Formats: sequence, structure tokens, C-alpha cells
Amino acid sequence: MTTMQSNKDVSSTLQDLRQLFAKYEIEDWEPVPEDGTIAYAVRYRQRGQWVTISSRIQPTRAQNLRVCHQVIRYLFLWAARGVGGMSQGVTFIHGGLVQGGNAVHQDTLAEAYATIGVDPTCSMEEIGDVYRAKIKHNHPDSTMDSVEKSAREGRAGRLNDAWGRIQKARGAQG
Repeated sequence: MTTMQSNKDVSSTLQDLRQLFAKYEIEDWEPVPEDGTIAYAVRYRQRGQWVTISSRIQPTRAQNLRVCHQVIRYLFLWAARGVGGMSQGVTFIHGGLVQGGNAVHQDTLAEAYATIGVDPTCSMEEIGDVYRAKIKHNHPDSTMDSVEKSAREGRAGRLNDAWGRIQKARGAQG
């Protein structure tokens, strides 16, 4: 198995993702750390569809997130060069799985800002405005499709959790 060689931590990679998505004008994206493991996924909405890139075979959470960043970066570069296609449910596996062990979940505040889609330097008012717009857009009751409803429930839950973490960290009241 090949290990991602990077000295980037989760916060640095989230900043890199924010810049990458801004460059390609992708506003709706979120990091999705897998609870209790070192696995990481990044979801983004492009042309009305959610794309999910995930990694779980690197030895740390930061390295798994970095793999997601690299894959997304290359997808955008390939698309810009006219390489295209579509696949659904494709899983890339190389080598054996690395057991997660007792990984400590760090950088949750950086993940919260990224989930909402704001820079950590934004004011609470700006963060609140973006949060409310995304919650409204992702409300489960605004669709009748059961698959989409389930996806929106998950997204709304992650947005609510992120908003709560930011409020707590900044001492703000909801």
C-alpha cells in the first residue's frame, strides 16, 4: 500500500479545499469525517449532482483528507483538459486496508467552518447568513424523493452540528 506523503494537517487541507472549490466556483461542499474512524470524505455539488470522494486506507485522518483533495484537484484538472466521463458507485482500492486504531478526532472547529462553507475569519453574522441559507436549501421536507430526503437529513444534521460547534467556540447564543 502506498501512503500519502504530506505534512499538511486537517486544517491546512480544508483551507486548500476551500481555495480549490473557490477557483472552480463550487460553493456547496462539505468535509465528512467518518465517526470513530480515520476515514474522510468530501462532498461537493456540481451541475446539480452531489459528488463524493472518500479515502480510508491512509494511516491518519489528515492523510485521508489530503487524498480526497488530490483526487478532486485532478478531477478538475482533467475536466479542464477535456477528459470526461461518468461513473457511479466506483470504488478505488489499492493494497490492504489499514486499521484505524484509536485515532483522535482533531480539528473539529476547522471542519465545522468548512461544513458551513465559510472562512474561519468571517463574522458570526456572515456565518449565520450562510448557515441559514444552506439549512433552507437542504431542508428534508422540501423534496418528496426518499433518497434525496435522506441525503438532506444527513446534510442538515451536519450543518446543525457545525453551527453548534462554531457558536460554542465563539461563545455565541443560538
